[in-house]
Amino acid sequence: MQLSFVPKILLCGDEPEFFSRVGNRPFKIIGHAYISGEVNGQSFNFVQDNKIFFNDELQDLPALANFLQSGAADYFLFTNMSEYAVFRNNAYNRGFLSSQVVTIEQFKVSPIDFFYDVNADFYLLPHLKDVAIKTLLDVDGYFSKGKIFAKLENDFTEIDAVTDKPLPPILENIYTHVYKNLAEVGLKHYDACLILEREPADFESEIILLENFSDRIITYAQAGSELERYIFGNADKFSEVYGLRGGAGGNWYCLKRRTPPENFCNYVVTHKAFELDGLPEGYKIIHAGKTLGEDLGYPGDDTGENISRLNLYLNEITALYWLWKNTNHTTIGFCHYRRFFTEDDNATFSSEKILTKEAALRILNRYDIIVSEPYYGGLTQREFIVNDCGNALATLGEAILKKYILQVQPDYLDAFEYVMNSTTLYKCNMFVTRKNIFEAYCRWLFSFYLDATEELLRTAELDKFKDSRRRIMGYFSERMMTTWLWKNRLRIKELKIMQVE
Repeated sequence: MQLSFVPKILLCGDEPEFFSRVGNRPFKIIGHAYISGEVNGQSFNFVQDNKIFFNDELQDLPALANFLQSGAADYFLFTNMSEYAVFRNNAYNRGFLSSQVVTIEQFKVSPIDFFYDVNADFYLLPHLKDVAIKTLLDVDGYFSKGKIFAKLENDFTEIDAVTDKPLPPILENIYTHVYKNLAEVGLKHYDACLILEREPADFESEIILLENFSDRIITYAQAGSELERYIFGNADKFSEVYGLRGGAGGNWYCLKRRTPPENFCNYVVTHKAFELDGLPEGYKIIHAGKTLGEDLGYPGDDTGENISRLNLYLNEITALYWLWKNTNHTTIGFCHYRRFFTEDDNATFSSEKILTKEAALRILNRYDIIVSEPYYGGLTQREFIVNDCGNALATLGEAILKKYILQVQPDYLDAFEYVMNSTTLYKCNMFVTRKNIFEAYCRWLFSFYLDATEELLRTAELDKFKDSRRRIMGYFSERMMTTWLWKNRLRIKELKIMQVE
């Protein structure tokens, strides 16, 4: 991504010397200034007269301060260290001190891709605490490019960074995690994303790219810049826009994207008729394996793109596949007809205790996914499947699964091994989560699971079994959610499950 910053320089000193020393970096000289000399036959000296020559006229210090703060120039740059010291000391005595006043050496080591002002950090970090931004993704590694090594008593906001450059330990220590790119961030969600100033078109593209990471964007825009004009001119595109003082020459802007109306649905999977006194708003029943049995009067997993025919072997996973291919909810849940999530510590079943739409959305404001409380069964997951399906079939099924995981999702093989040797499980394939996480899980699962199922079906002739062994891939599927969660950095909320019977 190309960032838009080309620093505008008001130069005090020798221009050839500036060009010979500045090195290969972008800049634009917008004018020249002098703190002593002669104008129209009259001599002047900043120390005695409080006058500076710039913009083709003699002006006082407040006029220079206004010029810099307006964004007309990013830096008032001195090529001569002695002149810089004279100006800075006397300006400070007159109440003016600005990070925009620099030497050529200071400019050379400043960040190339944005204007950095120490004061901007002083304004931003307390604000993050005031508005309860507890997690922040520093998309461009802004803080690692600054001059403050410890983030000002930042004991409230957890900051992660994206930067492809190695950081020295003192800078890496600013962050909780450092990622090389957004792909490494994965599915993690943040209260806000911080990005550097960009051209408006690139800024819009970045907002779209960050859609699944946060609804809030924080950016710095120079006064009078194209980005600032874009923000002012497109405020109606956001549900919330406000500015925050950002130090010299610009402001922080905090934006919240407009989100589509909530489309929540929690699907209750069944393969036989049942009665329940009233499901909460947003719950729907779906008949898994409908193509194989009698019509129960419920919508089924046999329309559109589907694998309903495999229900004898995959259990409720055929309904999960149908939801992935045929629905478009912003928030989606998946539960068994005998089991429901509840926030009540007493998990004795009552229809009034079923997790409501409002409660689920409230939880997902802080968490990425709702799953069952971990089940500690005493046996390992491998031993559970052996008990249900016999050692020979369980061993064959696991070997085929490993083969396909190794081929298609090799990074998950260790996680699968860990889960199969673990006594802990997020059971029943139950969850409630946002669309992007649901789709990411399904893309992962079905990238290998159907091929593995078809091979085991052929190799073991599963269709000849009439008992629970026929459903071995359904049993393995229950271990898949735990395997996937093991590898992804999600904020997990565990809830109790109520069972109807």
